[in-house]
Amino acid sequence: MKFDDFIKEIGENTIEAEAIRQIARMVSEIVKRRKMLGLTQNEVAKKAGLSQAQVARLENSSQIPRVDTLIKVAIALGMSINLSETEEEAVASNLLAHA
Repeated sequence: MKFDDFIKEIGENTIEAEAIRQIARMVSEIVKRRKMLGLTQNEVAKKAGLSQAQVARLENSSQIPRVDTLIKVAIALGMSINLSETEEEAVASNLLAHA
């Protein structure tokens, strides 16, 4: 099933759809970093303690990756995964703090 079809099936404005969009962005950044560093999937897999097949599945989005897999690959590539407020949450928090 294509990404767009899946999003339509679960609803574009659902928390599930947003979660998948954010995972897709993380994976995209991971792939971009691996290629920028000139590393193969196998080299990244060895650094991350994973199999090349796991890295390939992560990159081709054949399934939703486990969080620990994302983190291991990010660390192997000298990256970190950080949390930040979305714009909507920041605005809402700011309004509540000043009410």
